[in-house]
Amino acid sequence: YINAVVAIEDHRFFEHNGLDFIAIARAIWTDFSSRSLAQGGSTITQQLAKNIYFTQERNATRKIAEIFMASYLEKNLSEDKTKAKEKILELYINTACFNNCFGLGQASRKYFNKEPKDLTLYECTLLAGVPNAPALYAPDVNMKKCIHRQNQVIDAMVKYNYIDEDTANKVRSEQPKV
Repeated sequence: YINAVVAIEDHRFFEHNGLDFIAIARAIWTDFSSRSLAQGGSTITQQLAKNIYFTQERNATRKIAEIFMASYLEKNLSEDKTKAKEKILELYINTACFNNCFGLGQASRKYFNKEPKDLTLYECTLLAGVPNAPALYAPDVNMKKCIHRQNQVIDAMVKYNYIDEDTANKVRSEQPKV
């Protein structure tokens, strides 16, 4: 599950200090080009800051505060960078919204009636895509969109070398036809 989340949400998570300037530049360019605020450049750390300190409202003030809080979290959760990153992932996974439930534990019990440690790769990739837009991607909301998002997660895992193409095809073979 962790690999799926990192692949789809923030593939440079272990390399940056809370802000991914490449992703931010890409988001600004895409938003400017499309004249919208559709593209996000938030890291997992920024998303954690938003989850625990701010509302989901999209505005510049919140985004700036989120950036400062992400930097603070990265610097203060542990003096050891590896331990800080582990703690950030743990907190993010336990605060992520999955449509009327929060955290991987509640989501795995709600959707699969099992504990997170017992999830299959199919189940992990399905759940990893939900927090991006729970009201859109949750399996009990729209399975077709959920599977579409799951395929994006699988593609990201292949792209960033978490799984190979054969494993990706095996996971896709488990998807229901919708």
